[in-house]
Amino acid sequence: MKNYYETLGLQEGASQEEIQNSYERLSKELDPSNNDNQDFFKEEFRLLNEAYNALSQGSILKNSDSYKPSVASIKNDSSSISSNSSDSFTVTISKGKIEQLKNREQTTEQIVSVAKGLKILSILSMIGSGFFILIFLAMIIFSGLGFGTIILFVFVGAPFVLKLIGALKMYKGKKSGYNIYIITSNIFNILGIISILTGNQTEPISATILIASMITFSILFYKYKAQLS
Repeated sequence: MKNYYETLGLQEGASQEEIQNSYERLSKELDPSNNDNQDFFKEEFRLLNEAYNALSQGSILKNSDSYKPSVASIKNDSSSISSNSSDSFTVTISKGKIEQLKNREQTTEQIVSVAKGLKILSILSMIGSGFFILIFLAMIIFSGLGFGTIILFVFVGAPFVLKLIGALKMYKGKKSGYNIYIITSNIFNILGIISILTGNQTEPISATILIASMITFSILFYKYKAQLS
């Protein structure tokens, strides 16, 4: 039997108010529309609603007058009930089960936090790549479509276009975006380092800062790699 209380991060026997509050909180965190409709969140959201509906229905039935024995019925049956018997019972939840419920709630919060962190990092990367793309487009417009300008854009501007595409895909939770981003960054960084070491780089300080920032973003994205599908 499914443990619907565990799905909602509650102890068995929680009140309807506790069920409602937990559902409202988790439904916002796990709503697929707030998490790029990823399959993980779709399944968790489905299980959450299933648990909420089951517990809400159970609470309605438990509190319905049709399920409460009448006073007359209790009096008529009192002769056949032992004086030591009781209709009530106590459910004891072990410390291990409580810890399990707490860990489940913490895991859910961590997943939501990771998803938000990945989106923020992707947005920052898209802004940075978009900035450099605009610079190269401005150079083409004001310098004309000469052979040298086109070569410059192909070898310097195009990587930022690919990085923008990769960051956008990672924002949507796609692992292919990570591959595009990392491969492009590594090639660009290697060529940039070679140009600095050989003295062919006209702006070595700016190039070093740019390469360092790209390496930093690559490392940060690597930490989120497992969350991509």
